[in-house]
Amino acid sequence: MFTGIDYVLYTQKKQEVFIQDVKNSFSLWSNPHYVIDDEDETTDIYVAKNKYMFDLMDEKGFYTNKDSGEGPFLLIFNSNYSSDSNSITLVLPKDIETSKFARKVFEWLKTIL
Repeated sequence: MFTGIDYVLYTQKKQEVFIQDVKNSFSLWSNPHYVIDDEDETTDIYVAKNKYMFDLMDEKGFYTNKDSGEGPFLLIFNSNYSSDSNSITLVLPKDIETSKFARKVFEWLKTIL
């Protein structure tokens, strides 16, 4: 069961460029764990601090660590949104208004669109 808070943003970047930008620029964790899953019309990009965090999310859904407030998140890249832009759905474990970590992820994502 996946639960999270969704935010939809848009980019003109191609999927391959966007994924490289994600991997090259995300700096909240020193060596994040990425899982990229190509669905029918979208690409899911899971980001977690490590494999353990990813496995825990896979088991119980989106969550945050009680001590750090950090948690895994998901980027859903939809290249079929429109002819001139692609949509990106950011799924966070908490709302950006109440979580410092969620706000940092949201602000980081806006810098690479």
